[in-house]
Amino acid sequence: MRRERALLRSVFQRALLLAAASGAACAESCSSAGGGEQDAGARDANGVDATSSTDGGGAGDAADASDGYAWPPGCVPSPPAVYDAAADAPNCAFRTRLPCGIPPFVTSIDPVGCVLPLQSCVQLCTGIASPFLSCEVANGFGCDLEAGAFVAADGAPVVIECDKCTIAGRRPAALRRAVVRGRNIVACYLAHLAHLEAASVPAFEQLAIGLEGLGAPEELVRAAQRSARDEARHAREVTRLARDHGMEPPGVRIGANRRRSAADLARENAVEGCVRETFGALLAAWQANHARDRAFARTIRRIAADEARHAALAWSIAAWLEPRLDAASRRAVRCAKQRAVGGLTRTWSHSPANELASWAGLPSAAGAAALIGHLDASLWKT
Repeated sequence: MRRERALLRSVFQRALLLAAASGAACAESCSSAGGGEQDAGARDANGVDATSSTDGGGAGDAADASDGYAWPPGCVPSPPAVYDAAADAPNCAFRTRLPCGIPPFVTSIDPVGCVLPLQSCVQLCTGIASPFLSCEVANGFGCDLEAGAFVAADGAPVVIECDKCTIAGRRPAALRRAVVRGRNIVACYLAHLAHLEAASVPAFEQLAIGLEGLGAPEELVRAAQRSARDEARHAREVTRLARDHGMEPPGVRIGANRRRSAADLARENAVEGCVRETFGALLAAWQANHARDRAFARTIRRIAADEARHAALAWSIAAWLEPRLDAASRRAVRCAKQRAVGGLTRTWSHSPANELASWAGLPSAAGAAALIGHLDASLWKT
């Protein structure tokens, strides 16, 4: 794995330099409450200001406007339901139906992708509430992605897509969704992060068992087992931070796990390791250099070093496993990886709330695009 670790180290260093040079260190330093310069007065079909407002704004006007909002009879959103439980997006994407259209507390909709402000997502995706969340009007259910426009008539039903997997990292198969609720955005972020760190433990345990069953080199099996121990330590460290902020992370629940073939394991490794965990390692390195909170910065710096090693393991597994697949399976792995990169790009197409971005050192949409773009050019497209 030395070659993969050296390659990732070089790619990460270059990506961090390019993203820093873009002047997009975090949402607070480079985005306004309006989310960028747009034509004033742009309106959507509901009369809602269509000016992009994608930084979430912390506990801003959208949160205040929706506090105590009484849904009219027949207009209560449906409970969010999983609509994409494919292997490359396990239990991350949910849809909720708004029978009476967009409520008045939603102050803006970005025409490009029909993205809603982060704080509006917190209110609308009620069954999976978490301040670290993205949502958008579903294509064909109130949004026309080809036209780049919100097209629902005033009061017409729309469907909102909610994505709760905005924190990258390796997830186990059949991971059940967890609810994180609270008004403190930093505490909720830490609880969500702790939950996913804890979920990575069984993910690596499953990986080690799968590799052993396929007769993988002992070095890869041992590295997966060590990674599980690393993730257990990460979960303990982040859980302490979450509790310091008054939040208890939800427990990890995993459904029945079927026996996976070599093709299944390769596809999962490509999505969870080569894409999500690789980006997660780079993101943690970025946060270590930009987080305002010193305790979190120290913790995430230690985590970043481990995650870089875990990402290198994913690429080592890919180098050993993928050549052993038939042509159709290798093509399926490539397609799954491309979809994962597309989902990552969409998730980070808007900036996190300013308060959270500053505290945790998260990049703005522009900064994340620079990080993702460099990984795509250097690793994912090669």
